[in-house]
Amino acid sequence: MRTSRTWVCAFLLGVTGLVGCASAPPPGAEQRSAPEQYTDALAALERGDRALGREELIQVLEYCGTSILGERVAISLMTDALDPEHSDPDFAAQLAHAYLSQPYRSAWAEQVATTTYLVARNLGGSVEEDDPMFPSADPDNLPDECGKDPTVPDWREPAEIPELSAPSLSGRVSELEQTVEALQAELDRVRETLRP
Repeated sequence: MRTSRTWVCAFLLGVTGLVGCASAPPPGAEQRSAPEQYTDALAALERGDRALGREELIQVLEYCGTSILGERVAISLMTDALDPEHSDPDFAAQLAHAYLSQPYRSAWAEQVATTTYLVARNLGGSVEEDDPMFPSADPDNLPDECGKDPTVPDWREPAEIPELSAPSLSGRVSELEQTVEALQAELDRVRETLRP
């Protein structure tokens, strides 16, 4: 959970300069536009390079903030933090909370962020109330390239449906309940034998 605090702090400290620095291109923008960097970040996440993918997404979010693209980035970061293989519920909860606390939101993203927040909290994620709020600016005041959604659906091969690499949470809870019942029954049996 400590690494999640580092991610949250790095993220929130990085984006606090959003409003003042929105006109500055993201690092590496000489070669790539913000939409291209977003696409590259998603590709990094897809191939399992979480550190690079998240770092690039955070850079785009710093640049695009509460624009259409910035909103996509925020949702991508939140949901990636709930991947069971690399779960970071603190980061997911903190970012969803920050997103929901600022005024520029679309209905679909608010719904995703709300669900993400509740799932993250259900997994034990916590929120530091005194962390800086998600910085926001009128999307019309952000760079034009951030107002375009680069994720238009295109034809792809059917996705490989993932499998859980460990028992599901509900399965583990069920096993623990059975263990508790067995222990309780044994305790009751011992009490009966000790009764005078």
